[in-house]
Amino acid sequence: MNYQCSAVDTGLFVSVDGIVGLCCSGYQGIGNIRKQPIQEIFSSEKFIEIKNNLSQNQPHTYCQGCYNIERTAPGSSQKSSFNDQFPITDGTRKIKLADIRWSNVCNLSCRYCNINDSSEWRKIRGLPIETVNKDYIESLFEEIERNKDNIECLYLLGGEPLMQKYNERLLTILNKSVKIDVLTNGSVANLSKNRIYNLLKEFPNTYWNLSFDNVSDRFEYVRAGGNWNVLCDNIVTMRKDFGANNVTFHPVYTVWNALNLKEYYDFAEQMGNLRVNWQLGLAKIDEPEYASNGFLTFGHNSKIINRAIEEIDQLGVQDYFLDGVKQSLKNDTPEPDKGKNFLTWLEKMETLIPPKYTFKELWPELNTLLTDNE
Repeated sequence: MNYQCSAVDTGLFVSVDGIVGLCCSGYQGIGNIRKQPIQEIFSSEKFIEIKNNLSQNQPHTYCQGCYNIERTAPGSSQKSSFNDQFPITDGTRKIKLADIRWSNVCNLSCRYCNINDSSEWRKIRGLPIETVNKDYIESLFEEIERNKDNIECLYLLGGEPLMQKYNERLLTILNKSVKIDVLTNGSVANLSKNRIYNLLKEFPNTYWNLSFDNVSDRFEYVRAGGNWNVLCDNIVTMRKDFGANNVTFHPVYTVWNALNLKEYYDFAEQMGNLRVNWQLGLAKIDEPEYASNGFLTFGHNSKIINRAIEEIDQLGVQDYFLDGVKQSLKNDTPEPDKGKNFLTWLEKMETLIPPKYTFKELWPELNTLLTDNE
């Protein structure tokens, strides 16, 4: 296996809790911006060890995530992406790709989200909201300033990136030729007055990835706090300002949409044949009473699994993600009481975040299948 990876010299990733890494899949990071300046992190013993190992084509535990993927799906890891986009050169550290997540400030409390990724969830749970005032924030901006002529690609995520105040300052530093990928929930009101949005209009290579998973009332159920009309208006605005080719739907595949894919694709067509780029849902990791994997399609009874496969077949689209999901569903094994446990969790969640319409009202077919004991 080739262990060399250009991320060691070209990547800068900062998570909402201040952990600094070289990429989005590195194990445990190499330091924390809340505890030390960025320059100290990139001259640390751990960073030097990683750099030396990779330059000598030797593995390092920091990169274990990519190694695991490469063993089963060569060419699909973060390492491969970095080496393809930003080839290894002379070993000098020059940031090419930056992903800086200033905080978990967000306007939604999506039902599968958690207190680490959403400030709204912290409010619901009565927890203090973490601020974005990291101790060494200025050192991070100094690093961006030094590399402004090197940075080719920027990821804006969150929380919600259109609510991250430091993104304003960040965008005033970077060259207008930078390619920017924005992952947004699309539900920020008064988009035309949003300062970050208006700054992004100055960057012609801005691409919008709209993270929502259902349409109409089902959208508002899953993405609690969202307003369907606001989302639709924002999609129209983004298409007008950036072009249809720069707007993509980026839904999470869950049991909440597994039986209703057609209506999602119909909406994408209605909005101008916009592309759909799926991502796989992850279990809600939280305290035991709030944690759940019930909204993941896998592990449910055979009637739900067969119905989900049928929905993919009837859709009639060529999509490598859905093809992979279909194959995994065919090989799936039901988990005992998963449906019953999911319904119990939903009742608890509906008490915590009361919806306009209940799950039973919005998903009658799925609700029936969940109660089937086979």
